[in-house]
Amino acid sequence: MSTESFDLVSLGFEFRSRDSDAAQKVFDTLNSRGLIGYLRAPQISDQLTYVPVDVATGKQGSALLATEAGELATHELSLAELAEELLEAAGAQALSLDGVIVAGTEVEVTGDDDAVEANSGNQVVAGTHLMASELVMSSLGLPGVWKVRQTDERILAVREGEPVEIRLGQKLLRAIELQSSEGYIHLSIHATGKTFQFQDSNVFEYWMPTEDRPVPMAATGSEVAQLQGKLGAQLYAADSEELLELEKFWPEAASGIVRLAKLRSLDGLRLFLKGLGLPEEMVDYMCGEPLAEGFTELPRSLPAGLDLALEEEMARAKGVMKLVYRTGWTPAALISSSLAIIGAGALLNRWMKTSGTPGTGWRRTIMFFWYSDAGYYLARGVRQVLQAKLNKR
Repeated sequence: MSTESFDLVSLGFEFRSRDSDAAQKVFDTLNSRGLIGYLRAPQISDQLTYVPVDVATGKQGSALLATEAGELATHELSLAELAEELLEAAGAQALSLDGVIVAGTEVEVTGDDDAVEANSGNQVVAGTHLMASELVMSSLGLPGVWKVRQTDERILAVREGEPVEIRLGQKLLRAIELQSSEGYIHLSIHATGKTFQFQDSNVFEYWMPTEDRPVPMAATGSEVAQLQGKLGAQLYAADSEELLELEKFWPEAASGIVRLAKLRSLDGLRLFLKGLGLPEEMVDYMCGEPLAEGFTELPRSLPAGLDLALEEEMARAKGVMKLVYRTGWTPAALISSSLAIIGAGALLNRWMKTSGTPGTGWRRTIMFFWYSDAGYYLARGVRQVLQAKLNKR
């Protein structure tokens, strides 16, 4: 039988209350009858356990079967006609077909039923031209903390606590963000070639299953295995339009996603990250593994975030901006230059006041920024001197 022509039908098995064995019951029911498809991660809560399955049918709606020899056959009945039998065999209370209950009675959920069990993993992001201050600003007022490890222009950041939506805007940004939730890994790719942007930098998203498994177990190369491969490609393929958009900013990531969509495994995810020059340990931290040494905790307040943003900007300064920001200056140079600028400011202010140009409003504005700049670097130099003395104690 040819594997070229098939349709997909979604089944949903509903079990009353929490049932940790529900997925295995559904697998055994489908496997014993040779039905072909993919079993997805169950959704478990105190009042309801829901097990979704995607099953292959022929173009006429009849269920496709796997023979003992690994070949394909067509069942004489449709899945709708098999519904009662499947429901009873699995021990479920209801069975839906493409979202419509076709057997049993829908399980009623009352009150606030916290659905899927809480995720114990972390939000992880790593990439180039990634600013720690942007992570701070994206999480203001929210529980949780960012911990980062930084080298040159590359940052690895792990958020312990509630995940947040991050907006990244630096030029030439290329970053991968990972989260684990409900049997899936949510992979987001941030990329931009603009100087700066206020819009979301997330140009691609992919949900990779971690608990889905094929039904039934089939020998490699058999007709059943070939059909399962095509089912997987159809169910878990990456969005083609998003891939085209990603190709403009990060071609290596786009081709890597295509390979990952075929592998759909943690090892495949590690290979994807390695191919982009990012640390494979992102996978471990996403799964909740303890952090290695070298991570520092980011501040969580607005003033600290703004101060960090300025420090990052000064650290990345080049050319004339290194002079503007006094990058690399010693504490003594910072203090003496700031005092000189304050003295020059007094003379400038006297001259503008005597000459009458510019007007009083502009003169005060100019002097405000003049003294603010000098005062900042004076305080910075004094702070470095005091810090050095404290470190020697």
